Amino acid sequence: MKKHLNNQLYEVISSSIEKGVLTQGTLLLEGPLAELFGVSRSPVRQALVNLHEKGLICTFDGRGYLVGAEPGKVLRRKLEASDFKLSEGNTQAPRKTETWKAVYNQIERDLLHQSLFGSYHINELELSRHYSISRTVSSQVLIHLSLMGLVERDERSRWLLGQWDEERLGELYEVRRRLEPYVLVRAAQFLRPQQLEGYIGRLHQAMAIYPDMDSRQFDDLESDLHIETLGHCPNRQMLQILRRTHSLLLSGKHILLDKSYFPDEEPFFREHLSIFEHLRDGRPELAAQSMEEHLVIAERKVRQRLAYFREQNRIEEMPYLERSEA
Repeated sequence: MKKHLNNQLYEVISSSIEKGVLTQGTLLLEGPLAELFGVSRSPVRQALVNLHEKGLICTFDGRGYLVGAEPGKVLRRKLEASDFKLSEGNTQAPRKTETWKAVYNQIERDLLHQSLFGSYHINELELSRHYSISRTVSSQVLIHLSLMGLVERDERSRWLLGQWDEERLGELYEVRRRLEPYVLVRAAQFLRPQQLEGYIGRLHQAMAIYPDMDSRQFDDLESDLHIETLGHCPNRQMLQILRRTHSLLLSGKHILLDKSYFPDEEPFFREHLSIFEHLRDGRPELAAQSMEEHLVIAERKVRQRLAYFREQNRIEEMPYLERSEA
């Protein structure tokens, strides 16, 4: 199975670091790396985050990352294909896995829709047949979805798709209200001004063009705050707990922000903007307060829109799902 693009980028960059091609202090910037590899910024950003978590690169008082575990003298130079052995035939350039990604997104969407109408056990073999994918791919898809909190293993190690009911929704939002404001305060000291200005700029742009946008753009804006910004918190255990609530973000991507039901007013831009502006102005406690208020509003909107979706849609059950009483 092909690896995710961000994982391919991670391996190529880490190899150059470990071999000493990229020396201590070399500046790594998202934009130039994306241009060099011929990919979008998103997978580069994730690869750099993973490299940082592994201690191979570090942040410093400036934009981007530096090679090494601790900041020091900054080495600014234009990176070339030869820095990653891409021109010598020794290393295969990272390539998008569009076919796999398209299958993954479809499975994610189908399962999320089904979860609104009941609980199901998943027959992995039948799932593989239905989407014409290998068992390896189907297994990886389900593992990823379990990390997002959409599916889980039952007591017999069978895959279970739990129902999205009012109780589950309330529990997930309670976790978010309890943890996200605190995690935001912990993350605040590691956020760079350039990052915050970038997030603020994206929100202003979104407000200017709404509703002329697609669900992927909404997904990116949600990730700016609830994944990337919170991801700077040094407490990795808290982030692992919050990851179980990311299925709420999936509901936004596949249901709440479907083109067929865009609300008259933008859904969350001004709330996010208030949070980022407080962070930019050095007021993390006010940002945390705004975050809690935002999550209260978000829960109300999600409940309304999920109820609307259930009323307006009837989903044909998938052949790989068996109803469960769980």
